[in-house]
Parts: sequence; C-alpha cells; structure tokens
Amino acid sequence: MDKEFEEKCMSVKQITMQPTVTKIQDTTILQRLAQQHHNNAAYFLESAKNMLNSTTPLAAIILAYFAMEHKANQLLALHGYKVESHSCTQMGLSRIVERKDLAKKLSDVFILRQNIGYRLNLIQSEEGKKEAVHTMNEIIIPFAEEVDKLIKLIS
Repeated sequence: MDKEFEEKCMSVKQITMQPTVTKIQDTTILQRLAQQHHNNAAYFLESAKNMLNSTTPLAAIILAYFAMEHKANQLLALHGYKVESHSCTQMGLSRIVERKDLAKKLSDVFILRQNIGYRLNLIQSEEGKKEAVHTMNEIIIPFAEEVDKLIKLIS
C-alpha cells in the first residue's frame, strides 16, 4: 500500500473549521458582497437556462442550484452576513430572513443537485429534460423572483 495514500485517504483525521458565517459591519463591503452574489446568481441562472436546450439538460439543475445559493447569499449579505456554507445559507434563510419555505426549496434543490451529480447512469432522455424544465420553471425561477422581492423590501 502507498504510504501517502494510506495517510491522506485511509486514516482518521480531526479537522478544525473556522466559522462559515461572519457578521459584516462595513456598508461598502456589504454592498460589494451583495453585488458579487447578484452577478454570480445571474451568471449561473443564465448558464442553467442555456443548458435546458442542450443535450445535457439535467446539468441545468446543478448550475441553477448555485444561482439559488448566490441569490440567497445576496439577501443574507444585505442583512449583514457573509455566508460560506451550503447548510448555513439554508439556516440563514430560515432563521435570519425567517423564510423557512425558501430554505426548504434551497434544501430540496441541493438534494436534487447531489442526486444528479451521483447518478451512475446519466443519459440523454426526454424525462431528464422534462425534470430539468419543471425544476427550473416551478422552483428555481420562482425562488429567485421571491428573493428579489425581499431584496427590494430592504434596499
């Protein structure tokens, strides 16, 4: 057995993590971070929409998840928080923004994204395209629109 492989991949490790959420006090930093998340959300959403009409439409859900997460993090930044964790973004929607419904949608698409990423047999199919279009139209776009409404209320 390779010693480096055994040490890095097969041994027990103890990891110390820094906080994945920090409070932002500086308004300039807060606005810059919110704008970055806004731009990233738009980029990923446009990429996802482009994938819907490709030969790999389920990849749209993977990209669209990141659009949702950036959109949520934009809202959380405007509330004064920098979030760097999938689970903390979901918790922030639920507890800081007090929108458990949005947190649930983000969580559901996170699970869907993971399921697609770990499918053992991804193939082109009409069912896959229908799933991607449905998810985009019924969950992802309405999520982004609802978050935009919340952003307008606090901006």
